[in-house]
Amino acid sequence: MDGELAIEVLNVSKVYPLRQAKIDEQGNRSHEHHALKDISFRIKKGESVGIIGHNGSGKSTLLKILAGVTKPTSGSVKIRGRVASILDIGAGFHPELSGRENVFLNGQIHGFAKKEIEAKFDEIVAFSGIEKFIEEPVKNYSNGMYLRLAFSIMVHLDFDVYLFDEVMSVGDFEFMMKSKDKIEKLHFENKTVVYVSHNFMELQNQTLFIYLENGILKDVSTKVSALDDYLEHYLESSSFKVIEKDVDLTDFPENNSATLIVNKVRFYQNGNNSIFCTSFPFTIEIEYDKLTSNDTIDVVFTVSDFQGNMILSSSPFITGDFSNETKMGKYSIQCEIPNDLFNEQIYRISIYFLKNSLSAVTNPKNSKVSSMQKLKASEVVFCLSDIIVFKPYFRKNDKHANLSSLNLKGRLLSGFKWNVS
Repeated sequence: MDGELAIEVLNVSKVYPLRQAKIDEQGNRSHEHHALKDISFRIKKGESVGIIGHNGSGKSTLLKILAGVTKPTSGSVKIRGRVASILDIGAGFHPELSGRENVFLNGQIHGFAKKEIEAKFDEIVAFSGIEKFIEEPVKNYSNGMYLRLAFSIMVHLDFDVYLFDEVMSVGDFEFMMKSKDKIEKLHFENKTVVYVSHNFMELQNQTLFIYLENGILKDVSTKVSALDDYLEHYLESSSFKVIEKDVDLTDFPENNSATLIVNKVRFYQNGNNSIFCTSFPFTIEIEYDKLTSNDTIDVVFTVSDFQGNMILSSSPFITGDFSNETKMGKYSIQCEIPNDLFNEQIYRISIYFLKNSLSAVTNPKNSKVSSMQKLKASEVVFCLSDIIVFKPYFRKNDKHANLSSLNLKGRLLSGFKWNVS
């Protein structure tokens, strides 16, 4: 095995027997499930690796094989150095022993001498946050306490390779933040770290991407763009349709509000049906019929990333321009989204129609609550969820080379003012 390599996977396959035969697309019956099919790749020392793919693509199976939890049906795996895995953080924990005793037992199972564990013991316990209970048997621990102690052991002892499966789901929010910082330090210490995560924000900081699909290795890449390729392939097979040009939307299957009917949503940039570009503003235009004369209607749109994390929201009432119009009839509202606000990623827009927002804010009963709580008091009478899923491409500049070759984390974003002296 090359001295620069931390992990070498050669022609690895994993087959699970099935009690009930499955039928494939060609109509063939099989009593086997091929979780991995002839996988080969190499990971260098100090690399931070993200394993990506749909549910059922073989990601967790691959991690279990790397961790030694399960053996491959065929092929070989070679790993240089000690391996820590979040998959088996409970291995070596004895329920009748105290937290203190289990720290030493767990460390020794992984090959560490008692002196090495003693040198790190105080840090392990302090990081886990269970100092008051360290002398109690772990069978009395809550799941959170158990996980925090086990995780703390793994990240404080000196392993060479760390395998993490959805690591940020360990513990509460405070512990998650501490864990994130600790894992970032492992990168600086030139440790080899392998992730499986569905959170693309975590994966963007990796230096290598392994893309699995139905147990097959689709790609091994050092480019952050590998995440885009995976995401776009995923969206092709989902209910989302990513638009890259001007669009008029007129078909709203759930357009059954008793208060209004949405007729059209236009989303455009240059008005000439060109490819969306980050260097131009976007315009969103909404046309609707108001069916009653009893209430006012305010329009709010929200922008989320592809995983549904809210990025921003906007409405005329943010600057105090609440609607005071109660008449029935046709209405049109436009909003221009500034240029250089988005970078080259996929975004989702939802549109909400709120009833009587101004009265909710000015109601004396709401005088002691926050502005957001006041707005929540107004009623959402209609919502177009993820009505637009779009992707702008980074501003084109023929005078310069392709900046995507820089492989910058977080993608490229212009619009900032720089002064160089």
